[in-house]
Amino acid sequence: MGSNTMKSLTLSQKTSHLLDQEMSYSAGGFQPVPAMFERAQGSKLWDVDGKEYIDFISMFSASNLGHSPPYIVERMTKQMHKASMINLAGHNASWPPFAEMMCRRFGYDKIIAMTSGTEAVDTACKIARKWGIQSKGINAENCVILGVGSSYHGLGSGVWSLMDPGPSRSEYGLNSKTAMNVNPSTGESLAYLDLDAMKRCLEQEHQRVAAVIMECLHGTSRTVEEEVIYARGVYDLCKKHNVLLQADIVTMGKSITGGLYPQSFVLGVANVMSLVGPYQMASSYASTPLAVAAAEATFEMIDNENLMDRAMELGKRWRAIVESWNHPKVNYVASIGADSNLFLKDTNVSRLAALCMHKGLFTYPRPDGLRLSFPMTLTVEELEAGAAIILEALDEIDQYDGIAGERFPC
Repeated sequence: MGSNTMKSLTLSQKTSHLLDQEMSYSAGGFQPVPAMFERAQGSKLWDVDGKEYIDFISMFSASNLGHSPPYIVERMTKQMHKASMINLAGHNASWPPFAEMMCRRFGYDKIIAMTSGTEAVDTACKIARKWGIQSKGINAENCVILGVGSSYHGLGSGVWSLMDPGPSRSEYGLNSKTAMNVNPSTGESLAYLDLDAMKRCLEQEHQRVAAVIMECLHGTSRTVEEEVIYARGVYDLCKKHNVLLQADIVTMGKSITGGLYPQSFVLGVANVMSLVGPYQMASSYASTPLAVAAAEATFEMIDNENLMDRAMELGKRWRAIVESWNHPKVNYVASIGADSNLFLKDTNVSRLAALCMHKGLFTYPRPDGLRLSFPMTLTVEELEAGAAIILEALDEIDQYDGIAGERFPC
């Protein structure tokens, strides 16, 4: 197609003004696809101009029950009129039965409530360090927590160094000597799925390693089995060398309150959690009546509406749709339930995500494709409509001279 027939897509005046305002007065955060939303319900989003979008990212799965699920909203509203903030200076009567339910449901002995996922990871690492020092006998200055490449744990000072190194972290002086995702002695990367690298590291360094923390399943491989084998292999290595792993302490957050309240949890076995004393782990807005109401309602909604099965069905349908395309720009599709990664080739992924946005689908670019997290309440019709937009965008992406939003980094 000649350059004289190329098309361009622009942002609205309202959106452009708000983006400029945000850039002028706001620091940090991510730099997402530049849609400016003001309303959301279920699997749909609406921007400041009233344009409707199908949501294929669920705010990185934080809203994977759909936006503002009525059942959770009702439970939280009812609780808000009763009591919203009771937790630190007094006991919250709804917390003890909830704590018991969580421990029994997931097979752990004790639970700690925090606010964000970053806080949960930081808390888990603090506990693991104390276990390493007091129970394993590691010298405090040499006690190491190991991460695994490509895992995400947040950007807090205590956890950033568990993730892949980069110039941004170095600029803050946060390349820790006691938390890293490389071999402490050799600097070899502990890349995800590289079991031999973890084996070499633990065989050499196990006497000063308290724990390994990782996102066990990334949903990036062609087959889930490859990831399960790796996770099991890391577990076996940790058990062999007396190193803690997720089986000992697990963190939960993100969507655990249906996207309606910031809350996270740390669960662990007795011999680890018993080391935590008063005034050592707490958060002002954790385990409040509102948090408990939201989390209880979330689990009830998942169970009552069989959303785990629903997520698996969505994943199977999505994979079948993509594979039916046999598209030259598609490398492969990976999925675990309603979470997926669409890996592409010969495609500017930021440009593709921006084009999908202009066509009414909200998703997010990753360096080599699109990251997708479907609301578990997404209908088959919405799934098929969103998939059709991605296919159309793949077919048309080279027909545009300019697509507003394509330069936002992944």
